[in-house]
Amino acid sequence: MWFPYYIQFLIYSVGVNVFLLFTCVIYYSDVFLTNFNRNLLQEYDYIIVGAGTAGSLIGHRLATETNFTFMVFEAGGRSHFLYEIPIIGPLLHGSVYDWQFETTPQENACLAMVDRKCKLTQGKIVGGSSKLNNMIHIRGNLSHYAEWFHGVHNEEYIRQHFDFLEEYFLNIDDIPYQSEMTDAILDAAKELGYEKLDKHFKKGFSKSRVTHKNGKRWTTSDMLDLNKHVTTNALVEKVLIINNKSFGVSVRISDKTHIVLARKGVILSAGTLNTPKILQLSGVGPSKLLKSLNIPIIQDLPVGLNLQDHVGSGLDLILLNKTLSVSAANIINPLNLFHYIQGKGPWTNPGCEVLGFLSTKNLTTPDIEIMVLPVGIASDRGSLLRKLIGISDEVWNEYFTKTFNYHTATFFTVILHPKSKGNVFIKSTDPEIPPLVNPRYLSAKEDVDTLITGLKLAIKFIKTDSLKAIEAHLNTNSFPGCTQFPFFSDAYLECYVRHLTLTSYHPVGTCSMGLSDSKNSVVDTSFRVLNIQNLYIADASILPTLPSGNINAAVTVMANIFFEKNIKHVSHNSDKVFYCHSYDQIYQYLFKICSLK
Repeated sequence: MWFPYYIQFLIYSVGVNVFLLFTCVIYYSDVFLTNFNRNLLQEYDYIIVGAGTAGSLIGHRLATETNFTFMVFEAGGRSHFLYEIPIIGPLLHGSVYDWQFETTPQENACLAMVDRKCKLTQGKIVGGSSKLNNMIHIRGNLSHYAEWFHGVHNEEYIRQHFDFLEEYFLNIDDIPYQSEMTDAILDAAKELGYEKLDKHFKKGFSKSRVTHKNGKRWTTSDMLDLNKHVTTNALVEKVLIINNKSFGVSVRISDKTHIVLARKGVILSAGTLNTPKILQLSGVGPSKLLKSLNIPIIQDLPVGLNLQDHVGSGLDLILLNKTLSVSAANIINPLNLFHYIQGKGPWTNPGCEVLGFLSTKNLTTPDIEIMVLPVGIASDRGSLLRKLIGISDEVWNEYFTKTFNYHTATFFTVILHPKSKGNVFIKSTDPEIPPLVNPRYLSAKEDVDTLITGLKLAIKFIKTDSLKAIEAHLNTNSFPGCTQFPFFSDAYLECYVRHLTLTSYHPVGTCSMGLSDSKNSVVDTSFRVLNIQNLYIADASILPTLPSGNINAAVTVMANIFFEKNIKHVSHNSDKVFYCHSYDQIYQYLFKICSLK
């Protein structure tokens, strides 16, 4: 009985390893070519750190709407046309295009993972995490955006920015190819009395709207002229700050450190985990942390605190007696290449087909998101997906392998606004060493209760006639470590979610936006780092709380607002005069620095 599964494992493993070898060849070829293609100036008007969703949008608008000079420094490599295949996204997790972050051992969650650590995939590539995600675009509840700006901007202002982006910049549409699961779930939602989700974001269900173009993955980085405006494989070590004014960055390219100056500003868009790392290395952060590492304190700010993430559970919760049209076997079918070239077929499917937003407290606004995926991690027989999540051998052998006789699908149930908060702190002055990331998942009991109720709501779908019609039923295998509790009792579900804890890879909050006199703020409502001139942050780290849905759309609109507020209306014909400084001994022998005052 196990022989066919073993053969499947071998086939999938060969395919995965061939692809990973290919990614290494592409990545290191780019590293090699960086030495020859680099056209780096000593000084620019703006320096952007990170070519993810936000940094790429800002860079594109700088290039097309202003005469300012700028450079985007990206620590990762360039993308490749094969990486545009939506179904390929998970294969980049854990690869050279992933920062390969992980949490510290968790006390209340991730118990089914190796060493109680959850993986924290973040894109290390031009395009950032938008090259690895499910491509979902959803605005969420606009009232939360207005709260982030403390009344400076209202919901209508945010809506206008979304309308502008969606009309002129973003490519958004339905998934070209979906499994039978999509219509079954939408029909089940009608059975249960849920409405269709619309832009006004009330409770309900809808097909996923994704960022793609002709069936291919699309990101804001696709608009950038990489040869002119982006330097890849460039690790920014720190921001250079003198007299509470940033004037450039220290960046490592091909094992050589360069000092690059910024006349008008440094814009950090390195993401929720890397932006606080760069700031802390630069002397901006909690004084206690900086003192422990002998880093001179420039500003004592709560950098790295307030880490929040969309966390949930529900992997392989659904079993089907028949195989869906989106499956591991169908995905590796080379004939699907011809469909993909035409913008059709299974390869255009990024994973999450349906989104649902529910309230566990019978409120008008949702506190739970359900992402429906037509496959589970057991579908590849353990060749890749279990490693990307970090499932332990015991859990894999005692739970997931028992589903091999079925097609597995996932009701990934996520807490939209968790109360649990963590932190990101550097542990060394070496910029090559990753920070310590402790999200403290499920440390707040309220989060566990919300997630349990959310899973119960998800289970109701499996009992509908619509799901029964495609021969779907609940995975009733008892989860290892939870067998002492009655199956699907509250005690069992609490044990289940604490073991099988999963992140949506949506970290936010480590450089929170807020009022300048707040002890919780790192940037003000104009994206400026408090008490430091010419230093800005525009990425997910500034969001004080999580949006009500996948975060890529929120990051995009915040980047657009940043550009409008801080760059678009800045005139070249300034009447400010130049003056020159001599800085500390390290830099005064290199060059004299002129800046505007």
